[in-house]
Amino acid sequence: MAGVQNYFEVELLRHLHGAIEAGAMLVEADSARYFSRLAQCYPVAGSKIRWSRIPGSIERHENAAGRQLAAGCDFFGEMVALHGLTGQAVHIGDNAVEFALLASVGEFARHLDALLSIPQHHYFVAADYAWCMVLGMEGGMSFGRRANGNAGTRLHTLVSA
Repeated sequence: MAGVQNYFEVELLRHLHGAIEAGAMLVEADSARYFSRLAQCYPVAGSKIRWSRIPGSIERHENAAGRQLAAGCDFFGEMVALHGLTGQAVHIGDNAVEFALLASVGEFARHLDALLSIPQHHYFVAADYAWCMVLGMEGGMSFGRRANGNAGTRLHTLVSA
């Protein structure tokens, strides 16, 4: 990848080197087009998805700073299992990392600790934008499906414990 990279980008690419070299993960230099498409597929207010306007969306929050990384990993795994998430997805961040990552849901799961250790909001989006999961750096965790892209899909809502 050409261009100037910051500390977080360098460290993340170092961690993902094997997956990238094996072709299991692709790096796209600019994530802007993914954010633009996200705003076309989901209701937004400013730079945030309005989860309250997505039927069946799930929102949780972990207040304890020392538990946020583990809670984010747990939430990711739970949403993957609950909704049967498979196939290709995109990871984009809103601050520290400018590039987009493209990989399978399973590949992202294998590298989740490295991804979530970067201080930014993490957006995981199905390649067709059918679903979106956001894991925020302040402990927010959200998941929803695009209403017009999932006719016949039964939506689930969980009550936060």
